[in-house]
Amino acid sequence: MKQLPRFLQALAGIIQILAWLLAAIAFVGLIASFVVPGNIEAFLASEIMAGQDFVINGFGSSMISGSVISLGMVRWTMACGILTMSLTAMIFRNLWLILKTLKGSDSFGESNTPDITRMIREIGIFFMAIPVVELIFSCLMRLFYVDIDPYVDVTGIMTGLVIWYLSRIFGYGQKLQSDVEGLV
Repeated sequence: MKQLPRFLQALAGIIQILAWLLAAIAFVGLIASFVVPGNIEAFLASEIMAGQDFVINGFGSSMISGSVISLGMVRWTMACGILTMSLTAMIFRNLWLILKTLKGSDSFGESNTPDITRMIREIGIFFMAIPVVELIFSCLMRLFYVDIDPYVDVTGIMTGLVIWYLSRIFGYGQKLQSDVEGLV
């Protein structure tokens, strides 16, 4: 059981690195779509992509009436993917820092409780930011491409609100603890 926090910290670090790598790959793909657009358009028109949706980190566009995914849609989806994967990486970065702080190998000093509360609040904000970014990109794509049906999952907003509220509860508990210590 003592190995579980170490395993969770390692897992959070690995997922953070993977999310940053995926954001970098999406960035390279976005740049490639401007440098060699013909190759990407040929791939999108190929048999491999026939009837497929283009999705990054849960965001993408489902095609209506069997139309072909355009290069512009791929660019919008990659740009959104860069932002959402970066936010995902920040969620796991904060989880890694929390586990590192709890393990005792932190650089935050004696009072690490305020930092943990702040990091939990940031995790909630990052969770809420992902669907908001997806909604913004979804609306922009809908303006330019009327033949798509964008999809945004708003459960991240609910999850983020719950995490943010929990950070507020932890903050209040921390305040009560400091008040009690001041009385003693």
